[in-house]
Amino acid sequence: MQHDQLAASGRTGMRPARRSIMCCALALAFFLLAARLDLAERLTQAFARQEHWQLDELALSLLVLVLALAGLAVRRERQVALLLAQNRALTQRLLRAQEEERCALARELHDEVGQDCTAIRAAASYILRAGANDLANVQACAASIARSSEALHAMVRTMLRRLRPPVLDSLGLEAALQALCDSWAQQHGIACHFAPHAIPAGLDDSTATAIYRLVQEGLTNVARHAGADRATVELRADAHGLLHLAIEDNGQGLRQDAQQESGFGMLGMRERVAGLRGHIRWISALGNGLRIEVALAARCAA
Repeated sequence: MQHDQLAASGRTGMRPARRSIMCCALALAFFLLAARLDLAERLTQAFARQEHWQLDELALSLLVLVLALAGLAVRRERQVALLLAQNRALTQRLLRAQEEERCALARELHDEVGQDCTAIRAAASYILRAGANDLANVQACAASIARSSEALHAMVRTMLRRLRPPVLDSLGLEAALQALCDSWAQQHGIACHFAPHAIPAGLDDSTATAIYRLVQEGLTNVARHAGADRATVELRADAHGLLHLAIEDNGQGLRQDAQQESGFGMLGMRERVAGLRGHIRWISALGNGLRIEVALAARCAA
């Protein structure tokens, strides 16, 4: 497999060189043909006979056009290379995030769930071995089983919240976002105001989940990097069927060049929005906070 990948990489690397050689060969062949036929002289004479049409300026105009098209091609190639690099970075980021999440779940299953299961098994074994006169210890073991079962239940709820926010199903998007902002503010000691406006009911799961995760990621970035003491989350729908989400803080803001980087969770948010064919932009200046604006189609469940 590795050999096949190396071979494919070699073939891909040879294609630009092969195309360059073909272009050079074509240019050389045209030069030889033009030199043999005195093409430039013939064109000069032909254009001179049509001076009243200013055809002698056509060659220079075509040269300018070719140079402009070449410049556009180079720019487009650079843009494509940048997009490919961003896609590769996103792929690596997603793979790392997936592996980190698996490791975290494995650790929690081993440390928490495994420990509680062991405690339940030990208490149940003691109850099975205990005699009728050992009621006090049996009750203590039963209480231990109840505590371990409660801890297991809490752990399962935590894992389910990480996999999918259940509040979206039980409360709906608006109430779920309000609960998220309230719990985040209480946890981090940062004031957070949620301002919903005319949110349509019955949004499909992908749109509602994306908005919830975007707010979650945006607030996480505020807590980690912004140095803010106030945050605002706005969500509204317009008359054209678009949802507009804004997450704003009064923290330290970002440098202009940092807004193009993939740090601070920006790449993940950008790709989440792009997956729903939406638009996202960052408005910030160093020392003046950060505002994230997202526009998505308000798709409703069938």
